[in-house]
Amino acid sequence: MPSASMGERLPRLAFLQLRGLDHFLPDLVAGLAATGAVEPRRFTVTGPEALAEALRWADDPARDALWFEFCWPPFPELLARTDFGERRVILRVHRIEAYEAPHAARCPWDRVTDCVTVSEDMARILLQAAPTLERTTRLHVLHNGVDLDRFAPAAAPPDPFRIGWCGSMIARKNPTLALEILARLLAEDPRWRLHIASGQGDRLVQDAVLRLVPRMGLGGAVRFDGAVPAAAMPAWHARNAVLLSTSLHESFGYAIAEAAAVGCDLAVLDHRGAEEFWPEAARFGTVEEAARMIRAARPGRWRGLVAERFGLDRQVAAVLALLRDRAPPAPRERLVPLSHGAWRGVFPLRDPADQIQHAILATGAFYESAMLEDLRQRLPPGGLFVDVGANIGNHTLFAAGVCGARVLAFEPAPALAEHCAATLASNGLAGALDLRRQGAAAAPGAARLLPGPAGNAGETALEPDAAGEVALVRLDDAVGEAPDAIKIDVEGMECAVLEGARGLLARHRPALYVETRTEPEFAAVAALLRPLGYRAEARFNHTPTWLFLPER
Repeated sequence: MPSASMGERLPRLAFLQLRGLDHFLPDLVAGLAATGAVEPRRFTVTGPEALAEALRWADDPARDALWFEFCWPPFPELLARTDFGERRVILRVHRIEAYEAPHAARCPWDRVTDCVTVSEDMARILLQAAPTLERTTRLHVLHNGVDLDRFAPAAAPPDPFRIGWCGSMIARKNPTLALEILARLLAEDPRWRLHIASGQGDRLVQDAVLRLVPRMGLGGAVRFDGAVPAAAMPAWHARNAVLLSTSLHESFGYAIAEAAAVGCDLAVLDHRGAEEFWPEAARFGTVEEAARMIRAARPGRWRGLVAERFGLDRQVAAVLALLRDRAPPAPRERLVPLSHGAWRGVFPLRDPADQIQHAILATGAFYESAMLEDLRQRLPPGGLFVDVGANIGNHTLFAAGVCGARVLAFEPAPALAEHCAATLASNGLAGALDLRRQGAAAAPGAARLLPGPAGNAGETALEPDAAGEVALVRLDDAVGEAPDAIKIDVEGMECAVLEGARGLLARHRPALYVETRTEPEFAAVAALLRPLGYRAEARFNHTPTWLFLPER
């Protein structure tokens, strides 16, 4: 960003905050001011007058910017109706607006220059709500930063039997799980204590905790420390050997990082996105795992991780880099966690608005997973799966990753074929894929590509054309060994593909999964396969995909 020369003022950054939603800003604003590179100032918005004041103060559109903290009313409405006069507009989105409220989905993103989230997981959640955001807005992931001077290592060793738990007494923080973990520890040693630092919360949750403490025999082991002031939190953390976090979701988890910086060991419930911040040794999934981690606590071991990755200086530097960034908005590839049973992998997200990619983003599961589970029963490890119309590699990855099979994939659309290859490579499975950038048909020839509509690349089709850019091959010529299963999804060319595979089907009798969009298409496929001894056995998916099996 431009710097101030002699006699000029610094670039200005106006922080627009809402009363009660300003708790993440003080350290960041102080850190930015200390750099001397920008002049930050906070404005508490209770109506349009505060925004007008901020605009008057940040009056140089070439150098000044406005930062809206939280995408929470009235900010979306103010963004929609305000003329910012070419000023940079930054909006930071936290968990609640994207995950638990509709505000991020309804935000006028074309009025926002830059959107900030504090984790990759939050960026993925936001893109579920606003899949076209990156067409108009740069999306940045900037981790929060801990003031390492304030949260310094404890001077004295903590009580080894003291566990800390802090946060609002609300359902998302899951405090009853902490009671279960404490009960498990007390069953072996009566010296354990759970100190709870909590202010306001939901009465329902507070009453449940207060009722369960005596019911579980924890009356002398649970200490309620009340709402500990922010200035006293470093000392409170320093008295604990372990910070126990039972939260069902944290976008970053400031309290966890602050406790680790002071020297607490950690036991963090393995919520979605936790792996971005905390190593496996700090995460648990069961009461027994948590109890085992707490018994083996080693205070001080995560301070270095926090200093290296989550210091306030890193956050400040990242914000300054954002302010210098003037590149046009452009979607970036993000690796979305993907699982099926015990298998874990990733999927490269390139267009959140695409139907298949959005489904994977939203669920963390394979698209059309019910059909794929059926495929898993028929495709042995090391077997061959032929994927005709592989698209971006959803079915291909399942066959190679979950089933351990080899895949011969046909995908003629250049962008989709490249995405398919990247999908396998992102999971270390490039060696399992033989990708043919061709179409399959009844006879060799050529075709032209008909791209699918925006938001549904799965409807990309081929039209036979001697002058077309896509080569057509017969499966009878292209498949040199016995396949165990073949999937055909070719937008109306199913019969042509099957005509070119008659010999293959007669010799090897693979299972067939064939998508047919209409009843006439299904009837034509069924009529073609009947003389070959195939019958429809099951139907899957929203667009009907039929399993055809050979009669034995």
